[in-house]
Amino acid sequence: MNSVANGLEEVKKKAEETLIRFFTASHNKSTSETRKQVVKEMEKSAVQNITRASEKYLDSFSNSVQGKWSKAANVAFKQTIKALKAL
Repeated sequence: MNSVANGLEEVKKKAEETLIRFFTASHNKSTSETRKQVVKEMEKSAVQNITRASEKYLDSFSNSVQGKWSKAANVAFKQTIKALKAL
């Protein structure tokens, strides 16, 4: 009789552990996924801000400077903007 009670107690313990693990893991996984989405949105926003700032700088740079070296700098800025858009 004692072994049956011990066996049932062990089954109850395992079931409780499984339920706790199921609900806790589910919550942690959804929290992790939410964090990943938030980080992706933050990265996307940061890249957009940098791209906009780079384009504004390029426009003002192009309007204020002329010459051979400024054309090379202009090309470099445009390549940087393309690289940022590719992100």
